[in-house]
Amino acid sequence: MKLPEYITVDEVKRVCKEIGLRDWSKITDPSVSAEEASTILSIVNIQGMDIPLESFRKGLEVELEHGTRFEDANVTNNHPILTGNIVVAHLKETMDYYERLEVAEIEGDLLKAVLSKNLEKIESKYKLLIAAQKTLNKSVADQLK
Repeated sequence: MKLPEYITVDEVKRVCKEIGLRDWSKITDPSVSAEEASTILSIVNIQGMDIPLESFRKGLEVELEHGTRFEDANVTNNHPILTGNIVVAHLKETMDYYERLEVAEIEGDLLKAVLSKNLEKIESKYKLLIAAQKTLNKSVADQLK
């Protein structure tokens, strides 16, 4: 079944121009500036959640995977407001959503490395996992203060 293009490239271009962003339909590297994140956060944070800008910015970079990064999984065409809404939805679940996601993704990468029996990759992924777990643990500890 062929699905229609629900969010057109022209719509993404229009919104980006209207809110003063670069053309997100042309993003190939999922890199978002603090200024862009701040602009989007001011639009999508309609309930005034206490969302740290850096957490939101990183979330935008992660959620661009729902855009043009993977053609077969593109649902947003990198629409900045829809991408921002995805981030807010996840942060409503838990403010350390992206720290938890990072740990889970590295655990998956570590398993692949173990299955490939590549000791160098196993060591590299394990070090990344330790760092990600440390970041998550700090986030949890900060929330419990």
